[in-house]
Amino acid sequence: MSGGEEESNRLLLSSSVRQIGGRELPSTYEEHDDRFISDEDAMMRQSIQAQERSQSVHMAAMEAAHIAYSLDQTSYHDGETSKQTSEHDDQTTPRRQRQQYYGSTNLRSTKTNESPLPSHKSTTSERRSKTKTTSSLKQVLHQSTAVILVGMLNIMSAVPFGVSYFPISWKGDGDTDTDDVGAGGGQFPLPGKEALGIRMFLFSTIIGQVVFAFSSKFENAIGLQMVENVPFCHSLANIVIAQQGYGIEALSTLFFLFGLSSVLVGLVFYVLGRLELGSIVYFFPSHVLVGCIGGIGVFIMITGIEVTTNEAFTFSVNGLESLRDNWNSLAWVIFFEATLRLLMYLVHRGGKGHVPLLSPIYFCLITPLFYLGMFLMGSMHQDDAESARYFFPSPAGESSSSSFSIWNKELFNIWTMVDFSTISWTAVYNSIPTIIALTLFSLIHVPINIPAFAISTNTEPDMNAELIAHGYANGLSGLFGGLQNYMAYSYSVLYSKSGGTGRVSSLAVAAITSILFVVGPSIAKFIPRCMAGTLLAHIGIDLMVEGVYESYGNFDYIEYSGIWLITIVMSTYGMEAALVAGVAAALSTYVVQSITYQNPIRSIRSAKTLRSSARNRLLAAAKILDDDYVGRGRILLIQLQGHLFFGNITQLTNNIKDVLSKRQGTAHEAWIVILDFTLVLGIDSSAAQSLAKLKGTMHKKYSIDISIYVTGSSKGFPTQYELSRDLSRSTLIIPEKAVTFAEEETEEESESVHLLRVPQRTRSLSENPESAKRMLDSITFRMPLTKFQSFPTDHVTESLDSALTFAEDVLIARQSPELLNDEMEWNTLANLAAHGDSRLYSVSDEEELAFKYLSNLCSGEDTDEVMQLLSLFEREVYKNHDVLWRRGAESDCLKLLIRGSLVALLEDETGTREDIIPGAVLGELGLVTDCVRLSTVECISEEAVLFSLSKRAWEELAKTNPKVARFIDMIVIRYLSHRVQHVSNRIFETRCLPI
Repeated sequence: MSGGEEESNRLLLSSSVRQIGGRELPSTYEEHDDRFISDEDAMMRQSIQAQERSQSVHMAAMEAAHIAYSLDQTSYHDGETSKQTSEHDDQTTPRRQRQQYYGSTNLRSTKTNESPLPSHKSTTSERRSKTKTTSSLKQVLHQSTAVILVGMLNIMSAVPFGVSYFPISWKGDGDTDTDDVGAGGGQFPLPGKEALGIRMFLFSTIIGQVVFAFSSKFENAIGLQMVENVPFCHSLANIVIAQQGYGIEALSTLFFLFGLSSVLVGLVFYVLGRLELGSIVYFFPSHVLVGCIGGIGVFIMITGIEVTTNEAFTFSVNGLESLRDNWNSLAWVIFFEATLRLLMYLVHRGGKGHVPLLSPIYFCLITPLFYLGMFLMGSMHQDDAESARYFFPSPAGESSSSSFSIWNKELFNIWTMVDFSTISWTAVYNSIPTIIALTLFSLIHVPINIPAFAISTNTEPDMNAELIAHGYANGLSGLFGGLQNYMAYSYSVLYSKSGGTGRVSSLAVAAITSILFVVGPSIAKFIPRCMAGTLLAHIGIDLMVEGVYESYGNFDYIEYSGIWLITIVMSTYGMEAALVAGVAAALSTYVVQSITYQNPIRSIRSAKTLRSSARNRLLAAAKILDDDYVGRGRILLIQLQGHLFFGNITQLTNNIKDVLSKRQGTAHEAWIVILDFTLVLGIDSSAAQSLAKLKGTMHKKYSIDISIYVTGSSKGFPTQYELSRDLSRSTLIIPEKAVTFAEEETEEESESVHLLRVPQRTRSLSENPESAKRMLDSITFRMPLTKFQSFPTDHVTESLDSALTFAEDVLIARQSPELLNDEMEWNTLANLAAHGDSRLYSVSDEEELAFKYLSNLCSGEDTDEVMQLLSLFEREVYKNHDVLWRRGAESDCLKLLIRGSLVALLEDETGTREDIIPGAVLGELGLVTDCVRLSTVECISEEAVLFSLSKRAWEELAKTNPKVARFIDMIVIRYLSHRVQHVSNRIFETRCLPI
């Protein structure tokens, strides 16, 4: 039945009322007293009830068909999980709507003039409750395969890992070999060591499963004891044994440490999730984590050998002899593991890829195959096989032939083990490094498992919510002395692909695991050691291959060497030593990579093709800067990058010295050195001190006149060391032709960050109207030569542009101090025009300034022609916050700023702006190329006066006098050339070249 037909039938049934005898007959969804219904009414009512029953039967059939289809799809299309999830959701939605309709629809009769029919109390809520309960039960029954599968996996994992929590030297009461007792070993203080370990595994798994059922955002998450932490359990046990021996007091301390470590892991998970800091786990170096994975793989392999042989294994002659003596047991493990690997290879070669159920099914078959092998080899009795250490000892030390009650006091040992009066706090203190390492290592699983499972199930992960859920699970487990747990990716994928989903099914998994908690140890005695050994060996080999084999080629040789270092140290010396090795590997990798792969010097170049923002220099000054011998080629720019620290600062200083040495005595000898720190991320104290020493070396040994240091930030150099102070300490250089006012200044003032300041007698012109008036009066005539001040040999500035401007001023001063005075007068006029009182200026003064500005822009041209061009400009006045034009507006003019200050900015790029000072032309590109305005221009001074040339006037000029009109073209070319070669274009990438 289609969705449209369902809706039509529903509307038909809901509106099935008949007007009989002046009153409405209600729908049969509500019961009424038969006394008020006639025979005809009753017949109609029976007819509608029959329709309803038919509809219900039909819907039930559809429900069954839908379930059968879902199971069929799950069985035959495991590889299409994402697609099935989408289809399942689409089909489930109308079914839920139908359930809600049949369970809760309650049509009531409308009021008429006559009394309404009396009705019994509605049973809607009861029906809804029954429907919900029935649906939940159906869900569990339909997903029983997935639930049983996870239960089998839990008991399969509980046996090998449960018997691995305690060192093999801590002999259980059922161990037949007690030679180690008293000689490097001891007797376990409780009966049933293996049974206790199995229940520890299952208890942590149960807690994780229940918590994830209620707190996880995934509908099919499977909780599991964090089996990768087994090496830490051994480390904690060895610490306690060294302090307290093998008695019950040691076991009390050990269980306290187990619970404490779980609580701490849970607390860290919860805090990271609550503070939304889930991404912090990604800051662990990946090669260190991979090395830990490889080391844990080797450790689990060794544990598999020990579980199989029931003897401790070491990489020594005695260890090899132990393998030889127990070859009969190890042969089964080698056979089963080799067979599984062969099957996996054949399946992969057959083009079927990875089959998730292959390994679980194979491990389930190991036990019956082993019994079959025993039968074929001579029908060995269970007791004889147990004596030969083919099986685990019976719980509580009883033989397999004796009866064993699951309800005994050993069932509650987990919760009664801790006795605070017997805890060794010295052992607890000694265990702190191990617990820290355990906590850090536990963090790496969640950010790996959650995103991977989200991709497998086509869901959107919430990392912080899952971290909080893991916090609850581990904290709750730790409070009861349990071990750490997590959401197991592989088990969750198998459960999902087997059809498992929903909270009820998740709780069913927890219920089955709880049953196994009670009966599991009694089942374990029938499971051969070779099954546990094969499972441990298989997992260990996978982890080791992932760590040291598959990682080859994904890391450089330094990182890959660190992986092997961590793996070997963990396998030989334990987890604490591996943690130290991991820290050493991370630091050494950082140092070596910083030295090898990232040169602290990004580039070394002369400033010959670079330009500063001082683009309106006088023609004579521009010729000096462009000169091949005395110009910008004498400026050496050294751009640094990355972290400068003790590992690469020697390389940096040696490279700089080599470059200066090669240039010394040649036509390219540097007079000024600029060190740009814009791309430097950090400087340690060793590097900072070396840079301070380098400054003196450059001046004394390589005759560098000026050294300039660019911080790249208003916050200074990225270091705690007072580098700015050391680099700015300098002597004063006074050009031969210069006359200074040094006697009128303090030493602190002479070390100002500015090379050239406004002369003292004109420094406060904007504050002294009379002096300002005299300055303006002298514009028409030649201003008398003013005198600039001395400048420091070492200079610290914020931007590379200001550094280059400073260096250009020094080059001009070396050749012509008077010319630099003219430059300074020019800048003084600009400053006065920008910040001076508007009442000090007349229109004629503004015209004089405009002529000077335009003449400088049209250097070398006839003054009459410049005046002809200026005559086409019209005067405009703008106030503070006035917008001259906005980005995207039509370009209909260019403007020459006479006085005041403007700013060009891009509104959609925060911080992208350029200040416009008097003497600058703006809008020239749009006038010539007919493009729209590329930025928004706004007045930022109290008042701004501009001379504007309209597009119409310029086009008329181009027709009548093309030569003069070409002046505008030359200004455009000059500005574009300057912007292309601007020094800021060379900080990150060089994509604009002066071709």
